[in-house]
Amino acid sequence: MTLTNRLALIKDSSIFQIVVTIVILLSSVIVGIGTYDFTDGVFLTSLAAMDLFITVFFVIEILIRFFAEKRKVDFFKDGWNIFDTVIVVSSLVPTAGTSVMVLRLLRLARLLRVISFIPELRFVIEALIESLKKSVYVLILIFILLYIYAVAGVILFESVEGGRFEELGEALLALVQIMTLSSWETLMLPITEIYPYGWIYFVSFVVFSSIIVLNLFVAILVDVVAERRKRLQGDPAGKST
Repeated sequence: MTLTNRLALIKDSSIFQIVVTIVILLSSVIVGIGTYDFTDGVFLTSLAAMDLFITVFFVIEILIRFFAEKRKVDFFKDGWNIFDTVIVVSSLVPTAGTSVMVLRLLRLARLLRVISFIPELRFVIEALIESLKKSVYVLILIFILLYIYAVAGVILFESVEGGRFEELGEALLALVQIMTLSSWETLMLPITEIYPYGWIYFVSFVVFSSIIVLNLFVAILVDVVAERRKRLQGDPAGKST
């Protein structure tokens, strides 16, 4: 058995995938622990040693997956392999001084690698990306809706001090908050105290943006997930789409 075949067996084994997933989670826990201020030198040294071990482990793991390919170029044809490689390489970037925060963020990014090792998470992310490709016109519609309501909001309510409609940029941010239905009534009530019929502006925007337009995203996502399920199950109808 050649070295490539041996490495392929290791890469495809469930034990290897479980171990890598555990190390990814351990890496994220270590980054979380590192946010606390510890004075024990031995403990800090242990954390640094574990972090070094995890870095070396990930480099070896990527090399195993790379050399397990019969044609090395095939490794880079998989977007998830590129994704994992970028995260591992970024954690090798030397940092010092004020760059410690950047280093911690790069270490935390390792947790994203769990996605590439769990098929269900991979499926969800791929479905989201595919749905976004099909949602270009919905995004355009949302932008147009935001712009129209933002300009209208500035025209109608710019005289309300602290109403967050004094400038166009501020109005756009306020409408994004309203679109997410995050405490949107706190933006509406101060304005309706001065303009009693101002509720029509806010309620109509909520109806158009949150209830109608955003639901289009859900509909597209459901459709994409159904199509991908059919393709994975080998349904001829799914293959033809």
